Amino acid sequence: MSRVVDSKKLLVLFLFLLIGSIPALGKGDDLKILDAYSTEDRIAFLVFNGTSEELYSIVYNGHSFEAERLNFTLSRYQVRHWNGEYWILQRGERGTVELYTYREGRLKLIKTFTGGSLCTDNDLEIEWNGREYFLTFIMQGSNDDLNTGECYFISENYLLKGENLIPLNVSGPATWIPALNAWLVEGSLAYLVDESGKLLDKYNFSKTGIYLVGLAINGSKTLITVSADEGWVWVFAIGNSLLVLLYNQKFGERELGEGPYPPKVWIGKPVLFDRDPRNDSVSIVWLFNGTDFIKIHTFGGYATLYPVTALNRSYILSRSPANRGTRVLLTLFEFENFSLVPLSSLKVRNDYIRVVNTGELKGFPALKVKSGSMLVASGENSVFLFNSTDMVDLTSGEDIDLPSALKNHGYKLSFCCGEVVVFNENRAYFFKNGKFSDITPEMLSVLSRNSGSNGSSTPFTLITLAVIIVLLVSLRKRR
Repeated sequence: MSRVVDSKKLLVLFLFLLIGSIPALGKGDDLKILDAYSTEDRIAFLVFNGTSEELYSIVYNGHSFEAERLNFTLSRYQVRHWNGEYWILQRGERGTVELYTYREGRLKLIKTFTGGSLCTDNDLEIEWNGREYFLTFIMQGSNDDLNTGECYFISENYLLKGENLIPLNVSGPATWIPALNAWLVEGSLAYLVDESGKLLDKYNFSKTGIYLVGLAINGSKTLITVSADEGWVWVFAIGNSLLVLLYNQKFGERELGEGPYPPKVWIGKPVLFDRDPRNDSVSIVWLFNGTDFIKIHTFGGYATLYPVTALNRSYILSRSPANRGTRVLLTLFEFENFSLVPLSSLKVRNDYIRVVNTGELKGFPALKVKSGSMLVASGENSVFLFNSTDMVDLTSGEDIDLPSALKNHGYKLSFCCGEVVVFNENRAYFFKNGKFSDITPEMLSVLSRNSGSNGSSTPFTLITLAVIIVLLVSLRKRR
């Protein structure tokens, strides 16, 4: 009898050992949500377990979670992007930069860039069009002077398709044009480059080389608006896989650096934002009617205008001084035919405000909302304002309290599955059916099931389980 009791005690001891061998989750600072990367239908949380010192990706689709242990460390690599299939990682930020992909536990070096500029925070710029990457590496100029801050940026451009890197013989920032399946590269000359890196055409938009490009998607039509110094404006349509000139006019006599400019991306008929050359306190919105630009709205009082693009429409957010500068008035406008209609107005503290079109956020890190600041971002059908305590739907005027764990503290936000996701290092919340739901317990549950090496048990745990099985068999025999 005593042997049976001793065996039971031994069994209990091994059970304690088994529990002790499983990494602790969600206790104190053991589990930290570092960031999140959304591809619209899924969002990947980057989570660090301080107890086991393991890094995880926890993917959420609005209904369920999947966890994967990642075989790289953030002390060596910087996460730049997640496209739903693999990660883009980077080592080094200035001078020498290494670019990697990480897929299913495999880390692959794509290229080592050398001779980068020391004048920037990061020499490698990344754009994503949903299928491939447009990479810009900023080179060091021979006449760069770090003491004076005078720098001459030279860029090298590449396309990354899968894990194949394609060098491009053009330089400058790029805009993806879906209707052409091509990139418009905006250098001293503008170039059209297709997805294989082939040069389709080139354009001389401005003799000065200083211009802005805006993409307007109006139903099945895509128009390209280009504005240059001294008030010149061009409008191009898509025809035979090339740009076809529709409009070319100068907006009166303007000084160098003055003139109307288009939003980078716009849903609807092309628009231009402008300052009245005779009165700097007046802002003007111009709308393209197919043949010419017509003035549709005038804002006074030194209003600042922000274009905000949602999934199927665009809005204009105006910011005007109020109450002697201690507060500002935010008003959201929507287009109806050839006029602007106000949807909602809100008086807020005169804090720093950042406006982001979240179509540019796909796969990139979540947005930060710092204490004492405001962020305006567009969801699929709404425009939201986030501050330290609230989320305001500016399209409807509805004010929603943030979860108490996030109030009056900095937090991050992203969008997934048509809804809003907000989180800090300890808690994550999903906005659905008009309220925030805490999804942290589900994250912990899936993470606990996948602790260890890629979800498998550690060797110590396997040994412990084997001993328990032997003891159970022994107990049954003794009975």
